[in-house]
Amino acid sequence: MLLPFLPFDPIETPLSYAARLAPHHAAKPLLPFLRDMEIGPEALASSKPEALARLAEVSGAPLDDLRRNAAVRQGKRTYDLRGELVTAEFLSNPYTVFCPACLAEDDLAGRRHGRWYWALSVVRTCPHHEIALVRQAQAAWDDKLHELDRRVPERGGELQAMSERAVQRSVSPLQNYVQRRLEGIAGPDWLDEQSLDQATRATELLGVLVAYGPAQKLPKLTSDDWDHAGRVGFEFTSRGEDGIREALETQFAKFDEAPGTPGPRKIFGCFYNALAHSKSLKEPGDIARILREVVTENIALPAGTKVLGVELTERRLHTVASLAKEQGLDSRTLSNVLVAAGVIPERAPAHFAIPADLGREIAGRMKRTVNVVSLWKDMDFTRPLVDQLFADRLLAPIYYGRPGTKGRTQKAVDCEEIAMLVGKLLAKAVDLGAETDELVAVSKAAEKAKVPAVTVVHMILGGFLARVFRLAGQDGIGALRVDPAEVKRNAAVCSLGLSPMSAFGALKIPRDVGWHLVDRHPQEVSLTIEWIAGPDENHRIPRFDPKVIADFKALFTHPSRIAERYDRQVGEVIGRLKRKGIRPILAKADVGLNFYRSSDLDPDLFT
Repeated sequence: MLLPFLPFDPIETPLSYAARLAPHHAAKPLLPFLRDMEIGPEALASSKPEALARLAEVSGAPLDDLRRNAAVRQGKRTYDLRGELVTAEFLSNPYTVFCPACLAEDDLAGRRHGRWYWALSVVRTCPHHEIALVRQAQAAWDDKLHELDRRVPERGGELQAMSERAVQRSVSPLQNYVQRRLEGIAGPDWLDEQSLDQATRATELLGVLVAYGPAQKLPKLTSDDWDHAGRVGFEFTSRGEDGIREALETQFAKFDEAPGTPGPRKIFGCFYNALAHSKSLKEPGDIARILREVVTENIALPAGTKVLGVELTERRLHTVASLAKEQGLDSRTLSNVLVAAGVIPERAPAHFAIPADLGREIAGRMKRTVNVVSLWKDMDFTRPLVDQLFADRLLAPIYYGRPGTKGRTQKAVDCEEIAMLVGKLLAKAVDLGAETDELVAVSKAAEKAKVPAVTVVHMILGGFLARVFRLAGQDGIGALRVDPAEVKRNAAVCSLGLSPMSAFGALKIPRDVGWHLVDRHPQEVSLTIEWIAGPDENHRIPRFDPKVIADFKALFTHPSRIAERYDRQVGEVIGRLKRKGIRPILAKADVGLNFYRSSDLDPDLFT
């Protein structure tokens, strides 16, 4: 062992310690000293275990102390640093990194020390002087020994000048996290669950995406750029998956109106590519799963597509084009139906994603549709009855005209719904061999009882009528025969209050809006519905209390009613409301129409 003993400084690296031993014991530069001590320079530069053991043997310094401040080689480009497995990219080699202010202080004390944390690529700011560290590229093979006396010949005033030129800044939260973690101090949960390499790389790459955009070329980033990226990325990764998803979904939203069908490489660019070809122990960590899920939750990709190494076993999302192709439908008609169904917005971009199951369900309904214009003829439905069935929600319309145009009035019905309704009605009937004078068709019975035809349909379904017949050999509602006297006897009880068509008509709102208001009950802006139950409890008749409708009409209004009251155009009313900053109490986006509290509107606004 060399004497006199020179203590190892807890802040320095084994290379720094060897550089202090050389002049202290042999008055030589580092390289010949190592050779004299039978320590391979390359081996010590790589912190190979046998080199560290030999240094501990000749110096008397505890081997554990030397190992603690060194990234000890474990395999090809893999190192153990204080119990953390890191790659060569995590280290600052081949650069020699230093703080000129620290070296100036060391010179005053008599000997320079290479700080162990200078060897980490993420450490770019001096935690003591809060200036950017200086990075010197390797020029000769032995520069990797980082012998500061040789690599940094500047002294005194020169170091002072270097310090003054350095960028002043606080330590980045990512650098602080890494140093604390290597000191054994816990940090944010998600980051701590990753390897140190993965946590650092994920944070910096996410920061590059947010700060510089997907088109950024990573090799063109400077050390200061990476420092800034780490600061930005840490704002998200420190909050775990929620924060990361926020950053990624914000980036995805930037392409909402983009033309064509941008894929994950276009949207996430450098971030996606870096994770797809990660050097971080060949496994980028949980960040890849999160990005993969964001991609597959937002971008329509066919089955078999590989996303960050994982194959998509089934299609999860469709675009209008891909759904139309799969289902053999016209894309324009399908688009109109999807808009009407509220699945996609009007003028949706081509890449707008549709849940595959929902898209297939709607496409399947389209294939089973019966056009309303021919429904009365094909199924023995009268034209008024069709509208009444829609109004009472006994049938659900499928719109296939584009909203806001005349075609919006075009409707179809799922033939399975029709079959189910007709089947329920016919199941209540007894076969009738021939016409009789005392039995009439549904429409005729409604006319005699002075009730809508849909009320007679409700009577049949609800079990109010004991005498219901079906002409043998015929199908559809037109085959039904009922006793008009029995219909008259039940008309009063089945017609209490207002029908949906009458109620919504009194409020001057479309039936879809009316039912949206019913579905909102018991919220402030909503409608209460009452149900009439008959002998068959499986069916109920929807009715409205006239007082409920009158109260709603007094409390709330909408642009069409305002326009009618003050003899104005609807567009003019909407414009005046907007200019006065009067916001609806219930928005069109929620129910299909803007509603305002009547008491909030000054009549002078429209006169």
